[in-house]
Amino acid sequence: MMKVHLRDDGLLQLPAEAVKASAIAFLRIFLGMMWLFEVTVGHNWKIGGFGSGANPTWMGSGAGDAVREESALAVADGTYSWFAWIFESVISPNAVAFSYFVIGLQVLLAVAFIVGFAVRPLAVAALGMDVSIMMLGNSRIPPFFAAMHLFVLVTGAGNYFGLDGLIMERTRGATSGAARAVRWLIDLPVFKREYIPAAIAAFSLVGVFFFITMGSRSTGRFTFVAMEFVVLSALIVLGLYATNRYGDTTAALVSVLRIFVGFRFLHEIWARVDPGINALPGFASAEAQTEVFTTIVGNHWAFVGSLVDSLILPAMGFWVVVFGAVQLTVGVALVVGYRTRLFGLVGLGYLAVMIALGMTRLAPFVFGLLVVVVALAGGRLLSLDSLRAPAGQEQFGLPVPTKAVPILLALAAINAVAATATAFNLGITPDGYTDSMTAMVTAFVAMLSGLLAFVGWLQQHPDLDHSGEMVHVPTRGEPELV
Repeated sequence: MMKVHLRDDGLLQLPAEAVKASAIAFLRIFLGMMWLFEVTVGHNWKIGGFGSGANPTWMGSGAGDAVREESALAVADGTYSWFAWIFESVISPNAVAFSYFVIGLQVLLAVAFIVGFAVRPLAVAALGMDVSIMMLGNSRIPPFFAAMHLFVLVTGAGNYFGLDGLIMERTRGATSGAARAVRWLIDLPVFKREYIPAAIAAFSLVGVFFFITMGSRSTGRFTFVAMEFVVLSALIVLGLYATNRYGDTTAALVSVLRIFVGFRFLHEIWARVDPGINALPGFASAEAQTEVFTTIVGNHWAFVGSLVDSLILPAMGFWVVVFGAVQLTVGVALVVGYRTRLFGLVGLGYLAVMIALGMTRLAPFVFGLLVVVVALAGGRLLSLDSLRAPAGQEQFGLPVPTKAVPILLALAAINAVAATATAFNLGITPDGYTDSMTAMVTAFVAMLSGLLAFVGWLQQHPDLDHSGEMVHVPTRGEPELV
């Protein structure tokens, strides 16, 4: 078995394929956990958790009420007429069935993505649901789910430390019809090179349609929806072009993801200008941000509230500049691809602080995507970095030293216990990002620190990855293998 060594500074020097596997597995599992969170106690909760009971508008005697109400509101607020017809003629008359179908699909997505089973076909189904949710007028979080679903679809993420990879390995050489069908479903060859020109044309037309109609939307929330479709369509076209031009699907995908994450940082400054627990601070006024952080003081763990009360609130004018400057700098750097790794790490640190402070709606989504951008060298293509440094000089992986893995695991365990104890003692109010802030924050810290420990551990055990060839990386003074 070929091996990988540690550098003298304790960081790992790894072959790109092993890093790629760990990063892809990270985002797939993160996506599944975010679906699990969303369907239980998140903003669009359904089955509930920790004693809350099920959402009565989704399950039980009131099943279908949420579907009918949200569809009617979307139609009234000016969703696109062709989708309004679907809501009124297909979905609303069968609201109860659609209610349980959505619940079942979301639970299935959570479990399947976590274990890495049937990832590609389920990602296709999930993208269809993303479009439907956005057409209901939701434009803040669904684009993140759409970006992650596209990522796991394109990469075939179930093949990386998932059941899909295990099934493909166990059925290699099998000639039965069932085995071939299963392998085809897992592989789902939707990205053949000859499809790219047609796909570019199709998504270009989609983007142009939403751009032209964006100004005619009757409400602001559907203007945002149209804008999100324009952005997603444009980035898909850019990714397809880069794939065709450079022949490296993963590099093209992660480069487009880098631009998407940078756009989200800037979006919170120039588009979503109101700060909140469900947002990022941006350049919002000191008065508005004082209100947000006062809410944190009243609902967070006492020691965090004390820190905010003594360090942030008295100097809010200063922190407004700091928050806005960090988001602006990181956002611009990611969009243009300038020193992507450096500014990506700065962004991760900033988001980690925001999550710890209680901003657990938007920030975790940005954090999860940014981890992949950093780990997979998101500045390889379509960037200033690609003009500055020759190909092959990119730095892959997360800077998770060997000794940090057990520390991250301990942090995850402590926060998981704290979140569970808090949930059982005080309960978690579904959609209670403020009322249940302590449990929400500790749950997210446990999730993210645990996943980072997982990535760090995988980076130390590249022999566990069978998705690409391994190479020997010598330590200083060690002769090269021939």
